[in-house]
Amino acid sequence: MVKDCVFCNFSDDEPDIILEDEDFIVKRNIKPLVEGHSLVIPKKHFETFSDLPADLYSKFLEITKKAVDILLEETGAKGYNLVANNGEESGQEVFHLHLHILPRTGDDNFKLRI
Repeated sequence: MVKDCVFCNFSDDEPDIILEDEDFIVKRNIKPLVEGHSLVIPKKHFETFSDLPADLYSKFLEITKKAVDILLEETGAKGYNLVANNGEESGQEVFHLHLHILPRTGDDNFKLRI
């Protein structure tokens, strides 16, 4: 846990939590870009995806898949983007690994450029 890291200092009883297990939490983004925009966040501090231990890879994907299914049903979206910025050069602003889930509809007016 890093003292000044916003993602290390979540409360387990926050109302915007969608899913959680012993290693990860999925919560709604406080500044959503689209309806249902949520974040998959490791409970332990890892700065980037490259820092995540190999034994957590499958758990990371499993909870992401469960969250995607919940969010697609909740929003009625038919598609989604998964986005992780890793390192300052990629646009990472919070230096605690997190994966954005962006449920997408044809009329959400959000443009992702890659």
